[in-house]
Amino acid sequence: MLARFWSRVRRSAALSAALSFVLPGLGQGFSGAFTRGFLLASPILILLAGAVWLLGQGKARVFGLLLDPAVVAALLALDGILLLYRLAAIVDAYLVSRRLAPRRASPTWRRAVSFGVLALLLLGTVSMHAAVGLIGYKTYVADARFFDPSGPNGGLGEVPSAVPTALPGETGTLGPSPTPVWTPTPIPPWESDGRLNLLLVGGDAGPGRWSLRTDSMLLLSVDIATGRAALFGIPRNLVNVPLGAQSPGAFACGCFPGLLNALYVYAGQHPQYFPGGNARGYLALQGAVSALTGAQLDGMVVVDLNGFVRLVNAIGGININVPYSIYDPKYPLEDGSGDVPIYIPAGPQHMNGHVALEYARSRHQDDDYHRMQRQQLVLLALRQAIKPCALIPKLPQLIDIAGSSLWTDLSPKDMPALLALAQRVNTAHIERFAFDPPTIPEYLDARAVGKVHAMVANAFAGPTPSPGATASPSPTEAPSGGC
Repeated sequence: MLARFWSRVRRSAALSAALSFVLPGLGQGFSGAFTRGFLLASPILILLAGAVWLLGQGKARVFGLLLDPAVVAALLALDGILLLYRLAAIVDAYLVSRRLAPRRASPTWRRAVSFGVLALLLLGTVSMHAAVGLIGYKTYVADARFFDPSGPNGGLGEVPSAVPTALPGETGTLGPSPTPVWTPTPIPPWESDGRLNLLLVGGDAGPGRWSLRTDSMLLLSVDIATGRAALFGIPRNLVNVPLGAQSPGAFACGCFPGLLNALYVYAGQHPQYFPGGNARGYLALQGAVSALTGAQLDGMVVVDLNGFVRLVNAIGGININVPYSIYDPKYPLEDGSGDVPIYIPAGPQHMNGHVALEYARSRHQDDDYHRMQRQQLVLLALRQAIKPCALIPKLPQLIDIAGSSLWTDLSPKDMPALLALAQRVNTAHIERFAFDPPTIPEYLDARAVGKVHAMVANAFAGPTPSPGATASPSPTEAPSGGC
């Protein structure tokens, strides 16, 4: 009886097709065509071995490669090839089984069921690869926007059509009007000076706000040898910040005489002084921060603050140990429709995207300098909440957010190494600094700029924190949630 049952199973063309759906060639081998099955399975086995090898190189390398548009385009092409290959293997297994296995005449309904199973397997295969292809296409588009060398698009790079009649707080005089010819030179390898320096910018745009304000500016510096990291809060209301080398003739003082958060808009409206296409506002800001801090900036990352809300919600919120309560009677609504009072109590808090943005943006209770400290806490909490493996099911949503709300001038080729360095940073021991009074006055002079240079240069001069040391105040450690 068992032999008869096995003989019937071996004659099942639908089962052979299903086995080759799982692994091309498996159905052929099951039907007795062992050589044919091995040859069909070999490409998949080679791909699986390559995937295992790649995963052995570390998560950072894998995720870094997926941020490269060229790699994603190659994977899209591979997905199409695999689709055709698997469809052919399934049909071939079905036909091989019918040809090799002796069979008696079967009822019409059985033949119909067998053919129906084959059709479902083919449809399932097409659906699987179409879903992967859709995610891959969205990833490619998002990566292309994120790393667009011509500059950010949409709200991240909007240049307003109206030109302000005067620069707020202007004290200098426009210099000569040469048309600058400036081609960004390749950024030196970020290992060259032993530190990775990234400018992190939060762009505040939306209804009720004219253009975009770079109200949130942080310099992240990482010592490559030790993995120690420091965050420097850059006040938006600094005046007379020195300009970068790409804009030497913009003002006679060689500085920007308005508030620093107005530089983006001013540069966007004066291309004769600030080159760089769609990115000229951010490039001007990058050059000014580099001149202010004396740091060789290796790149910048820009996030739209409304996109920040979506990002925090997508990862399930962030945990922050709020050092003191926040009450703001006139917090501006994100849709620009008015103001509302907000209250965030002190102590451990789990924040969704809206509350996290309120905590980072509110400034009526205290001042911009306290707001910078809160923004640093939010950034640290965000880093702790991101668990790559736990976010895999949310990739389509995260890809959409990245494509519409993020931009960087970093090269995608650098991402695997940068992510590997990020894994070495202990977020519990990040040093935090702010360029605030009385140490650094709002109206800068050469002496104040020199103090800023010294603060940045000596950020890691002290002893390395012991493993048991804790930063205070610090974000509350989030649950692991994955790898």
